[in-house]
Amino acid sequence: MLLKYISIIILSVSFNTVANETLNVGSDEWCPYICNEVHKPGVLIEVINEIAKHNGLDINFNILPLARSLILLQQSKLDMVLALTAEHIEEYHLKRSLKVYGGWYHDFYVIKTNPWKFSSIESLKKEIEQGNTLGIIKGYKYSDGITQLQETSGQHIYSASGNSPLSNILMMLSKQRISMVLDSRFNIEYELQNSNISNLKYAGTDGDFVPLYIGYSPEFKVKYINIFDQGLIKLRATGQLSKILKRYGIPDWQAKSLN
Repeated sequence: MLLKYISIIILSVSFNTVANETLNVGSDEWCPYICNEVHKPGVLIEVINEIAKHNGLDINFNILPLARSLILLQQSKLDMVLALTAEHIEEYHLKRSLKVYGGWYHDFYVIKTNPWKFSSIESLKKEIEQGNTLGIIKGYKYSDGITQLQETSGQHIYSASGNSPLSNILMMLSKQRISMVLDSRFNIEYELQNSNISNLKYAGTDGDFVPLYIGYSPEFKVKYINIFDQGLIKLRATGQLSKILKRYGIPDWQAKSLN
């Protein structure tokens, strides 16, 4: 009888020490949301790691080109991809978070000596068709106007790819290899503050704030989606999210979001 009880105790301990489930996450480098730094891995990386830690989950994160990440997610070879638009979710038939995890603006930046400012898609079209190349990131979702420009004037648009596309096109702009860059002010300003680039300036915005979500594979369990959404609510309520955001110098996106 004693041996029976010992066996039950050992079995109970074994179940309690089973390794945490590991979730595979992939995204391109897009600081300050997703960074390739050990001590400052990015706002969203810190957020999901914090939530996972308190829910018996492990995160296996890899920096990957966004276009590749989306394909792997669609094939359920990844569990999560961070900072996706609603258009990404729909196009790749993914599951998504109900809560918003960041956001971005469609902001233009040029070299400081360039007087050009964005006023309309038509003015942008005229500018690039005069031989001024626009730099964007492959796989990102922009406004309908930019999408149309890619179709009609694609030869004047450079689409950066790879693991760190934003830093690459900002360097190209700084060296005047392209004429303008389209990305979000949060990310561009963070890159500029943490680099040796000082000759760029803001040149206008196309549209409004765009909310971003966590994209999940089609086979991802809903219970885990709820864990992350509830975890975000808790991080915000306890002030932990505010502390994370402060480290990176960006505001909480909730003020711009209905979520």
